[in-house]
Amino acid sequence: MADLGEKIRIIILGDAGVGKTSLVNLLIKKPVKPTWTIGCNVEVVYHQSEEFRGEFVELWDIGGSGVHENSRGVFMQSTFHGIILVHDLTNSKSYTNMTRWVLEFARNGEKTPRRLQRDAEISLIRSINLPTLIVGSKQDHLWSRSRYSNDRTDLITNLNAHVISINTRDHVQFKDSYQEQQIKNFLDAVIRHKKSVSSKFNEPYYNRQNSQSPSKMFKYSSIDIGYNH
Repeated sequence: MADLGEKIRIIILGDAGVGKTSLVNLLIKKPVKPTWTIGCNVEVVYHQSEEFRGEFVELWDIGGSGVHENSRGVFMQSTFHGIILVHDLTNSKSYTNMTRWVLEFARNGEKTPRRLQRDAEISLIRSINLPTLIVGSKQDHLWSRSRYSNDRTDLITNLNAHVISINTRDHVQFKDSYQEQQIKNFLDAVIRHKKSVSSKFNEPYYNRQNSQSPSKMFKYSSIDIGYNH
């Protein structure tokens, strides 16, 4: 049974309009047309699996509009136990921009006047100690299944992330699909991570020499570009 005192949080990041809110609506089984997120919207999903009898997981949907970027840091300073990065499969820039989102998160929402050196960026990205899922949205609009299948920024490798593509508007096809199972596996990994770390290390940073990589907590490791695996 879920422990109401345990807050398990996942932060969802990505450019405006890539489908973050649509993804959240899919996970909470809310088939409604999404509206623009101003600041942050929090929804709760109840997750059950063979490993966990029932856990409430908070989904923090962070607005991607530049108009509200000064307020994002307030939300990013909370404690999170997993990250979902969302990009639009038909917009390659939204994929590249995920690196900027990860760096902003790793700095607790702080802005820097200029880009860091590449080595410094990689070090900062690799310091994140959270299960990470990269979701390519608008899979139904993708005319070429291999168009964005390559990790052009090494973000997947540096985060030890797992990747799926999905049509967030199709609730019927999502049910019992490969994508649904991968998200359930991700939620298992997030809960496992939350329960395995002490309060001292329950932050988005870790020492790789003393901690197990969250990627090893996943039960899957493949990259999917369609519904049929």
